[in-house]
Amino acid sequence: MPSSNGSQVEIRCGEQQLIFDTALGGRAISWNYQGIELLGASGADPIEFGFYPMLPWAGRLADNSVSVNSVNGESIQQKINYQGWAIHGLSFDNPLTGWSVQADGDSTTFLAVQGISGWIVDLEATFTWKIDKHSLETRIEVKPIGEVTSRVVVGWHPWFRKSLGSGSPSVLKIDDAKLLTKVDSLPTGELVDFDVMLGPFDDALIVPSKTVVIQWPEALQLRITNSHEWFVIYNGNKDLICVEPQTGAPNALNGAFSESALLCSRSEPALMTTRWELQSLSN
Repeated sequence: MPSSNGSQVEIRCGEQQLIFDTALGGRAISWNYQGIELLGASGADPIEFGFYPMLPWAGRLADNSVSVNSVNGESIQQKINYQGWAIHGLSFDNPLTGWSVQADGDSTTFLAVQGISGWIVDLEATFTWKIDKHSLETRIEVKPIGEVTSRVVVGWHPWFRKSLGSGSPSVLKIDDAKLLTKVDSLPTGELVDFDVMLGPFDDALIVPSKTVVIQWPEALQLRITNSHEWFVIYNGNKDLICVEPQTGAPNALNGAFSESALLCSRSEPALMTTRWELQSLSN
């Protein structure tokens, strides 16, 4: 797994271990449970490996820009960072400004802080990763540094291995979801019923239960429960699968599903909490 030299932090609880890279958004570059590595890499680009935060937007932006005035059409261009797109925000490849580890007998927490510039306003993000023996709880909190407000979409982008080295390849379990139709990789505003048996997917979903399950039969189950009903599913890679919980739709800062973007201030930060529950399926 790619990493920056000398920037790794490791936390453990029971048979669960996470390793973070403080130089690359505080992302997890390893997540090991009962001797099984969950994370993988499709390449060395920061977009392509580990488990990283996305903010102040998630996914792609129309015209690679962010609308700041819907009346006169004013927008701010964002830097293209991957395959012709300004994608997944400004956090994932920037260093943390501070971090700490807290442990007790039942859990261990990695608490990370990051300043984000180059946006409409400067932001401060706080990431919390708390593990116990069989689960992970993550939290993203974002607020402007000054006395202004900002609209944001935040999320997590984990690259999971389709095969864990034992058992069968991964399968998804998602109930009663709606898929956002798209043109040129951007949502049109229309919804259709989601069929998990179709695909491959590189698509955004509304999941009313707020839960997506990945099963590796005879090996492991991961239940992902988010505070918001938005997810992106990507399984077009032959070796890896991404299940990305988010607070809103891709391109929500510009177009369709704009109501899903969160308004935040110093007194009322944007928040997303996610629970990742692990269960062994081996005999």
